Amino acid sequence: MIGDATNKPSIIRPDELDMEIVALLVSGKDNKQIANEVKVPLSTIQRRTRRLFENNTVKSRIEPNYKQLGYNKGVIHLYINNVDTMATSQKLAEIQGVVSVSIHIGNSDIVGDIIYKNSMEVLDLIAKCKRIEGVIKVVWSEQVYMLPSVLTDKKVLNHLKAI
Repeated sequence: MIGDATNKPSIIRPDELDMEIVALLVSGKDNKQIANEVKVPLSTIQRRTRRLFENNTVKSRIEPNYKQLGYNKGVIHLYINNVDTMATSQKLAEIQGVVSVSIHIGNSDIVGDIIYKNSMEVLDLIAKCKRIEGVIKVVWSEQVYMLPSVLTDKKVLNHLKAI
């Protein structure tokens, strides 16, 4: 991998094998299983997988099982008007119970993943959101159940190629 003067890895466009590796990683396969499936040496798969993670082409995220810890998980949508989206997102991120924030285009402007123990906590969280300057509407929902992905390895690969 070639780096620039700051020793940061340069961005490398994924090739066909990289796309297959990504699809198989998404479906839960480990390096050895991927090597067997694509019939490429394990060392090649290990090297390419490491590069995909280093280049941030593939991200790994570990998340607690909030239900087992006694928390509910939900999503909060903020609709804003005439304010700095980044600054408003930062204010949302600072509220206790908000575990991640993303900026969207489409229906709502800012979306936050939230955790809470009871209705009083979520009501308090909503009240804090409504006090953020420029927030004109707050909508939330609670996650009841998360279904495992129904995409097979080939469907994931075909979907990635189509993008």
